[in-house]
Amino acid sequence: MAKQNWATNINFHDAQTLHPKSIEELSSIVATNTKVRARGSAHCFNTIADTHEVAVILDQMPNELSIDASSQTARVGAGLNYAQIAEYLESHGWALHNLASLPHISIAGAVATGTHGSGVKNGALHTSIKSLDLMGPDGVIRTVTRGVDDDFYASIVGLGLTGIAVAFEVDIQPTFEIMQTVYGEMPRAHFGENIVEILSGAYSVSYFTTWGSDNAGDLWFKSLTPPPAEFFGAKARTEKAHPIFGEDPLACTEQFAVPGPWHLRLPHFRIDANPSAGNELQSEFFVDSKNASAGFAAIEAISHNFGEKLLVTEVRSIAADEHWMSPAYGRETVAFHFTWKNDYEIPYFVSLIEDALQTFNFRAHLGKVFNVTGAHLRTVLPKFDDFAAHVKKVDPSGKFQNQFTQELFKK
Repeated sequence: MAKQNWATNINFHDAQTLHPKSIEELSSIVATNTKVRARGSAHCFNTIADTHEVAVILDQMPNELSIDASSQTARVGAGLNYAQIAEYLESHGWALHNLASLPHISIAGAVATGTHGSGVKNGALHTSIKSLDLMGPDGVIRTVTRGVDDDFYASIVGLGLTGIAVAFEVDIQPTFEIMQTVYGEMPRAHFGENIVEILSGAYSVSYFTTWGSDNAGDLWFKSLTPPPAEFFGAKARTEKAHPIFGEDPLACTEQFAVPGPWHLRLPHFRIDANPSAGNELQSEFFVDSKNASAGFAAIEAISHNFGEKLLVTEVRSIAADEHWMSPAYGRETVAFHFTWKNDYEIPYFVSLIEDALQTFNFRAHLGKVFNVTGAHLRTVLPKFDDFAAHVKKVDPSGKFQNQFTQELFKK
């Protein structure tokens, strides 16, 4: 059976799929092959992780995990996923500042593609990285460190092109408790008019809607203090909810404002459960928060086209950062995320959204379904060409490139 991505919409074409068990073995693989593509947990929805040459997966590398309490950092092996990292940190009294919707994804793949959680004051996952050990095309490891190396902000959200991530030094903080409440049937018009204020209402906030005739959605509210009984006119649900309306909520994290550790509340889905719908596609688009309400209205205007193809839309916020290829580079950001049925027509519906958001200089999540080319990204990511030049400098032969990245960065 063909190797596939998490969503099963992509068949990988690896000539070889290798699982090195040591730095030495990985170094030998990299140094002796002309093309090598690193792959994380394959939670991607396009061909960014595909290759026709050698694919390396770090899931059998030593599980490097250690804490330096004096510097409030942890050293983390790149093959680990966030569930493993979070459980280790929590068991030692520490935490990360944020997590994505599901904890099952690898840190290397998540960081390389700009994956994020939510929170107006919370940076994406890559903003917690203090340093990164990268293996270059010669099989030699170099370390890039925040505040020390000029190429740090070019290297972290690297799309697998700046080297193969081997280990991270990650900022940590003392563990904390958080509680989750779902406010039901918040009118879409009400949310759309007050997006930034509503998304700023708690530590992490998400709004889910199907754009249906009910003209409403659910607000997932993750707060450090007890939440109000009502929020912007919406009442707390008394039955457990799932982000995809009608799905069994058993896989979801605890709700009803029950306090619990950060890693069991910040994700929408439990560490020990299968996340989301599984057989689905995803796309995501990012706009400056000052354009969030107008962007939301533009999507609403075309949403009648989605029909039964859409499972749900999630709206989240991300703090601005300095990483060159980050979707939140240089601007406080609101993200419009679409979970679709796994259907060949989805790129058409995605193109409708891209057209609707064109005037707002949207950025696309490069690990998900999108249609725009590098020509568009060049106009909305100020460091796009600088990043391409950096990749050429650190990997002049293009060893870590694949067809997807070559197409994305061609002029």
